[in-house]
Amino acid sequence: MDEKLNYISRLFQRTSSKRIEHYVISRIWHLLDNYDIKMVPQQYVSRQKIKYALTDVYFPQIGFHVEVNEPAHYESDERIQQDLKRKSEIEANTGHTVFPIDCRQNLDGIHSQIAELVSKINEAVEEQIEKGVFKPWRLEDEHNPDYWKKKGIISLTDEVSFHTIEDICLLFDADHSKTKRGFLRKSGIHNPKNPEQLIWWPSERPRNGWLNTFDEVKGTITETHSDEKKKVDYYNSRAQETHIRIVFFRYKDILGRTNYKFVGVFTNDKENSNAEIGTIWTRISETLNV
Repeated sequence: MDEKLNYISRLFQRTSSKRIEHYVISRIWHLLDNYDIKMVPQQYVSRQKIKYALTDVYFPQIGFHVEVNEPAHYESDERIQQDLKRKSEIEANTGHTVFPIDCRQNLDGIHSQIAELVSKINEAVEEQIEKGVFKPWRLEDEHNPDYWKKKGIISLTDEVSFHTIEDICLLFDADHSKTKRGFLRKSGIHNPKNPEQLIWWPSERPRNGWLNTFDEVKGTITETHSDEKKKVDYYNSRAQETHIRIVFFRYKDILGRTNYKFVGVFTNDKENSNAEIGTIWTRISETLNV
């Protein structure tokens, strides 16, 4: 099956239980009729401090979010004000634009809002094209280490992820055989181009007692262990020196496949890490030269 068809059909499948949202999102996609534009469902975005939000649809190339607001969003002044505050915080913290679709209106009214949104998306894309900065959606490139090696740089906005650990190693010309210890897989490998950096592929799924919690909004990973002694010993071994890790976090994509997504370059946070919490890794860069 065509990869983009597979991706978009799965996206629609995820919204099928919400019939109005499903209708609005599918109409946006079909009116755009541009396969170079990527549409991402359920995007995490920062609001303030520890708060975050999930927007219904995100267009990463142009920084547009869409919120499909069904009638329940307008059932009280308090709810309306909450949504307005949420929108304001998202835009202030990300520099993105949030477009709410008011679904209290009749079909013509909803269509009119969608038409305005589609027009703004097309204008933003055309503006980027004229400036020579538009990055067409190439699903096959997102997972191809050779493509990114030739490009020489990757960033969070590129939405780069790889299907296997072998693909990650290929990006750095690392020997993937060194990632294995008998039947077990190591959690990382040193970057052959810079031995002071560790290429790390953590997972939130517990593995051999190790637990990793990724806060996508704050840009931190808490690494700990279910065994108290191992947790403390590990923290003590990392507490004094500065360590750098290039992180590809393990997750399930919209197609249900395991992927390793580039989430940045991290260092151990000496101030906030401790023997009780474990080791906290903080993102220090959203870009990487390869």
